[in-house]
Amino acid sequence: MTAAQYEVLDPATFELIGHAPENTAEDVAAAVAAAQAASADWAADRETRRNAMRAGAALIRRDLDALATLLSREQGKPKADAAGEFTVAAGLFEYYADLVWDETEQLKPRADRTLEVQYRPVGIVGTITPWNFPISLLCVKLAPALLAGCTVIAKPSPSTPLSTLALVNLLNEVLPAGVLQARTSSRRTVNVALSISPGIRKISFTGSTEVGISIAQQAASTVKRVTMELGGNDPAIVLDDADIAVTARGIVGSAFRNAGQVCMAVKRVYVPRCRSTELAEAIAAEASRHVLGHGIAHGTTMGPMHNESQLKLVHSLVDSAVGAGARIITGGTPGCDLPGYFLSPTVVIDAEPGMDLVEQEQFGAALPIVAYDHLDETIAGLNAGEFGLGASVWSPDLERAHATASRLEAGTVWVNQHTLVEPDAPFGGWKASGVGRERGRWGLEEYLETRVINARPHS
Repeated sequence: MTAAQYEVLDPATFELIGHAPENTAEDVAAAVAAAQAASADWAADRETRRNAMRAGAALIRRDLDALATLLSREQGKPKADAAGEFTVAAGLFEYYADLVWDETEQLKPRADRTLEVQYRPVGIVGTITPWNFPISLLCVKLAPALLAGCTVIAKPSPSTPLSTLALVNLLNEVLPAGVLQARTSSRRTVNVALSISPGIRKISFTGSTEVGISIAQQAASTVKRVTMELGGNDPAIVLDDADIAVTARGIVGSAFRNAGQVCMAVKRVYVPRCRSTELAEAIAAEASRHVLGHGIAHGTTMGPMHNESQLKLVHSLVDSAVGAGARIITGGTPGCDLPGYFLSPTVVIDAEPGMDLVEQEQFGAALPIVAYDHLDETIAGLNAGEFGLGASVWSPDLERAHATASRLEAGTVWVNQHTLVEPDAPFGGWKASGVGRERGRWGLEEYLETRVINARPHS
């Protein structure tokens, strides 16, 4: 294994947190060899896998405080949110450990033939995960992969590797050697090595559409299976009968979670023109309650954005919208005396379709509010866009809200809520927002290959 390392810094204070290995393509090849050596025994015993996953969940809960502190420091989110991420991870291991599924299925017999469908692990899996939710986005892949009988090589984001390394080390207390490994790099070296390795049979990636396309192209050279959870630009569609206070509270809870760095958060709000000022003021008031600060500090409800480039992007999108006639009604400042990448919750009113702040995924602490005159035209415009990860509809009339939700081209449409996901419901995107599904039995199926045994008597 390589001896080179790189630094990992706290995005709130720029303090050094630790170092991560600068792994090479040769290190990935060694991991593939170890995973291959472990694969047969791991795939052979489903109950051993279930028990190991339950034990892993117990270890996560045992070490929750230390794990949450580390994640908060390297990612920036409040410690309570970091603890919640590890709690979700433990819950995913427990959910999949208890999931009932058949490794074989008998089809209706023919006159002289029997047909058995077998479900077997796809092989070695490479996971490539982003910095916004390093643990939950890993474990939504890792839990079903382990249950299926796959061995896994995890590649975290360059800027949040330490919490992943800590989790992998913890789980390896109960997993056989070679079943789960991690490889880290400050560059794309490991991503590419995993994507092109003939020993890796599946890539599961969460991140930007641009990077996902590149990985899929590389994976195609060895005909790998891929699952891609990519970009999103989720709209919240407010109907004319919505309760303003309820709607504002729900939208802010989604839009500024993790400083707005959530793929499935509300990224833009569409509201009837006659109610736009009222809703904007309520959203601004709700957003201004956030307390910005160091994630591990008591009372912090919102940490910094994760890196300088993302902060600059959000500022540029807001500035462009203001230059085109939009207005900031709250936020736009650091909102904190720490030196990190802070931006107070920024609400932009008088935004218009076509503005970059509206059409691009800003992935940060800025929320444009767009007034609309005709709901049908608004829905048609949204469906014509490139993304289709999530959306939400807000109205006390559940029948009308459901009918509106059913017209939206998105993988998940929430009603009077946004961002909540369930362990047993499929999650993924339409169009440029992804390929495949995670969670529930749909997530397990992504890690299984299907084989048919078609037999007849030897006569």
